[in-house]
Amino acid sequence: MPNQNNLERRTAAIMFTDIAGYTETMSQSEQKALEMLRKKRSIIKTLIDDHNGKYVKEIGDGTLSYFDSGYNASSCAKELQKEVTKEDLKIRVGIHIGDIVFDNNDVYGDGVNIASRLESLAPAGGVLISRNVYDELINKDGFDGISLGLQSLKGVGRLVEVYAMRDEFLVIPKVEDYQKTVVDVHTDEEIPSLAIIPFDNKGAEEDIFYAYGISADLISECSAIDAIRVASLKEVEELGELSFKEKAKKLFVRYVVNGTLWKMGDMFQLSIELYDTKESKVLWSDRWQENWDNLPTIKSNLSDGLLKALDTKPTIEQKNDITNTEAYEFYLKAKHKYEKRKNSDDTVIAKKLFNKALSADNTLFRAKLALGDIYLNLGDVDEALRIFNSTLSQVKELNDNINVGKCYNALANVYWNKGDTEESLKYSFLALEIFEKINNQKNLITTYGVIGIAYSLNGKYRDALDYHNKVLKMEKKLDNRLGIATTMNNIGIVYGNTGDLDKALLYFNEAENLTESCGSTKKLAHTLDSIGYTYIRMGDYKNAMKYLNRSLYLFEKLGEPRGQFYGLNGLGLCSFYTNNFKDAVIDLQRSKKMQDEMKTTEILIETVTFLYLSHKKNNLKSDCDELQSIIDSSANIEYETYFGLYLLLEEKSYLETSFLQIQKKADAMGDILKEKFINYPIPKQIIEEYNIVFSK
Repeated sequence: MPNQNNLERRTAAIMFTDIAGYTETMSQSEQKALEMLRKKRSIIKTLIDDHNGKYVKEIGDGTLSYFDSGYNASSCAKELQKEVTKEDLKIRVGIHIGDIVFDNNDVYGDGVNIASRLESLAPAGGVLISRNVYDELINKDGFDGISLGLQSLKGVGRLVEVYAMRDEFLVIPKVEDYQKTVVDVHTDEEIPSLAIIPFDNKGAEEDIFYAYGISADLISECSAIDAIRVASLKEVEELGELSFKEKAKKLFVRYVVNGTLWKMGDMFQLSIELYDTKESKVLWSDRWQENWDNLPTIKSNLSDGLLKALDTKPTIEQKNDITNTEAYEFYLKAKHKYEKRKNSDDTVIAKKLFNKALSADNTLFRAKLALGDIYLNLGDVDEALRIFNSTLSQVKELNDNINVGKCYNALANVYWNKGDTEESLKYSFLALEIFEKINNQKNLITTYGVIGIAYSLNGKYRDALDYHNKVLKMEKKLDNRLGIATTMNNIGIVYGNTGDLDKALLYFNEAENLTESCGSTKKLAHTLDSIGYTYIRMGDYKNAMKYLNRSLYLFEKLGEPRGQFYGLNGLGLCSFYTNNFKDAVIDLQRSKKMQDEMKTTEILIETVTFLYLSHKKNNLKSDCDELQSIIDSSANIEYETYFGLYLLLEEKSYLETSFLQIQKKADAMGDILKEKFINYPIPKQIIEEYNIVFSK
């Protein structure tokens, strides 16, 4: 593989030229062909120097040169065509502004490949330029051009909007000659919807991380664009081996992307196909090769082409933090290893690979954020905080607003996991300020959702509903059914916390229908879990166990520990409330063990309280010191758990707190809802016990 230390990347205007009819002339008269080449060479080298360009090399009858601007390159091309006409030469020229790689005295890369393909499409005596060159020239005197449409540059895996320069000495191509190869772009009023199927790995098994990682990054980059809806990687993977057309139906998307990747030595062979299920036709397909050192640009070039075909673009330009190929390769390996982990050893390997990526390039921020998430998932909050704060300092210095906002959201997530909702809200509002300022809708959806959850945990239910309804409106505009389902589930949780359990079930049932229609196992499992806990509060333990068992089965199938310990906790509560204390101990003990292993405290106080109460009912001893430590560190304790603590420890203050929480909820309700709420089994028992104890 190339030595990264010898390579320099730079954006430049690349000009490719060749002589029309040279090969035919060579077959007829070698002397005449060489004379054509000599004339061209004497003219072009002088012109390149005059326009502050750099002549790189001659390739047969073609030449490669680069300039510091599209203006200089285009001026040179115009003069070239004017001068060679005097010598009765016909030249084709292609110009593109893009990245080139400098390796000693040679240059190559994406920009060179595109300029070369534009030259091959140009008419003899004409100059074809890409859209980014045209945009630079559009306000310059003496320059004019006509659009030849969005063209697939076969063999380089790019979609480029091509223009022909128009001038007195230039041959102007006929637009109709290029219509057959124009790529149809999305023109309907509906928001474009897209599913990217992970690319097939056609190479060695150990190289699968390339195809998986690039696909995952491609999905992530396209998902960040506000004007389109992209199915998540998890949604696509959950549908298994269905055909891509069946997946499109399940995901409610119009466009589907398939591709392959095959690593052969220092080269990648790739293919891509963009299919329109509504029109039943392929919009774009190509097969091409890339050098290993172009690995960081494969994903961005693919996303650029897809967005052009979908007639959309980012509202703000995202900074590309991938500059080092070796670092990106380690990142892709780490991403694949962690996402496909089978045990804790895989997590250890993934952390090492992420750290190797950062050793090669300490500005690969996606690797830093991913590493921080791993530590957070492992329960190492301090290390997660260190990583996120360190990354925040770096991106602030670079004025990288998108990543600053992402760091704020990451810190909000850490404090939410710690139970510190006030600190979580502080960072969420810092993120909100950034994303609202730059009008980044997709990140606003995430931030609004986190704020809604935090407000719900703080008991500020009206504020929580305001933010969740903002998300719901945005998701409906995108027709994102899973996003709608997730938000409805969150709204249902808020109504459940207010005590309006019937309204909560309405939202949960709608979320259940949506997730089942989309085939999302994980989203369905979460919704079933929410329904189960709502039935517990209603005192309908039979239905609660039915939904919780379905949820637990799905979470076990997914290998999702967080969902599993929630399900086991809920089943343990059902057994406790139905006086089946033996089964309660089994399920609650399993839940506690999983929470201890994950070092999470989300529902630990509830699990331990009812586990020790079940011990008490079974005449078993409990660790009271551990319980007190958990109580002291718990930020949000619900009335059911306070009542459980009262029954366990016989401390009246817990009963009083439980009663006051119920009273506060009831006081916020209308008369009919209030009457229903206080007659649910647990609130009713708390009120009755309070009246007995405090009337003495």
